[in-house]
Amino acid sequence: MILQQENHIMAPELQNLKESNEFLNLLLDNINSAVLIADENLQIHQFNNSFLNLFDTAADASLVSGFGQTAGCINAVIENKDCGESSHCTDCILRRSLIHNLIDNAPVEKQSLNRTFYINGEPFNKHFQFSTRPITFQGQKMFLVIIYDVTDIEQQKIELQTKQKLIDRDLESAAEIQKSLLPDKSPEIKNIQVAWKFEPCNQIGGDIFNIHHMDEASAGLYMLDVCGHGVPAALISVTVSQFLNSTDGLIGNNCELLSPELVLNKLNRSFPFDRFDSFFSIIYMTIDLEDGLLEYSCAGHPPPILIHHDGTLEYLNQRGPVIGFGPEIVFAQTSRKLQAGDRVVLYTDGLFETRNLAGEYVNKSLVLDTLRDNRHKPIQNMVDAVYASIKDFRQHAAPDDDISLLAVEYAGGK
Repeated sequence: MILQQENHIMAPELQNLKESNEFLNLLLDNINSAVLIADENLQIHQFNNSFLNLFDTAADASLVSGFGQTAGCINAVIENKDCGESSHCTDCILRRSLIHNLIDNAPVEKQSLNRTFYINGEPFNKHFQFSTRPITFQGQKMFLVIIYDVTDIEQQKIELQTKQKLIDRDLESAAEIQKSLLPDKSPEIKNIQVAWKFEPCNQIGGDIFNIHHMDEASAGLYMLDVCGHGVPAALISVTVSQFLNSTDGLIGNNCELLSPELVLNKLNRSFPFDRFDSFFSIIYMTIDLEDGLLEYSCAGHPPPILIHHDGTLEYLNQRGPVIGFGPEIVFAQTSRKLQAGDRVVLYTDGLFETRNLAGEYVNKSLVLDTLRDNRHKPIQNMVDAVYASIKDFRQHAAPDDDISLLAVEYAGGK
């Protein structure tokens, strides 16, 4: 009676165990990951259906056979040697993983295994990730190995990386084209000295500036900043630069520089927002090289900084809206008389929108103090000092916006 009662109690537990094993086997045979049980020599003792699907030679292999022969490892196939005996087996990361399991008695998670395997008689480069962990199987110390086929994912990554390299190469070429539109050296113009610095936030940006010297009487300087970054902004900035350099831009019929207000009004008519889906700011000025008369017009651009020879700083605040807001807008200009030693600094908003690693914006006083402290040094030294102070503040943070800095010093006329 007692025995019968015990058997009656145990029967449901055995049935539950049987059902659990059946469920586990069903689960293992229907998951996408290949699962196998191997000993320390990588001799396979058990595997699931996904292992069969992944390695076709596994269907013909008997149990307790090496992983290399069963999976079609290129080293085992080419050298016709058992798993563990080829010349490359000492470098096998899967074998090293099992050694790690033996020494540390700890699992190894998702290691990469990239190798050629013969599948259906053809060599295929496969990208796997595998995890191993020590287990006890049939009373022996074994290893559970789970293999994930990530070949498609890795090939997509490789394709994306290849495409990205092509894009990067094209961007580098575009950046060189854009740089060619910037001054390549300081022009030799009587009575003025010019210096600049440019740093795009990416490989290409929306900032463009240049100096024009058509005759002995005057010189023109402009700086523009297209809304946005990258290729779209760069294309528009290049287009505007080409327009300014054409006969429709800065230069009149008599090869003289046109007035700033005339230039900005022509730009506003030629670059409407609804056509280019963008807008830009620009500052354009002309300097009479003999009497120091500065005339300028501004469309939404940060105001230039006038550094007087005595060290006082002044913003040139005459401004209008950005280019592209409609032909009904009319731009005007204003003028100032420069004295010998005065300097004018043009810049884009990226200068004062510089942030450090903590996300803090640069204090404007840092830039202004640097300009003031270096006003008696050569003008290129002053520009370099401002840029160095910005970089020091920024630490290792990448710029959020293009940084352009253009400075001109008036030395005085006759």
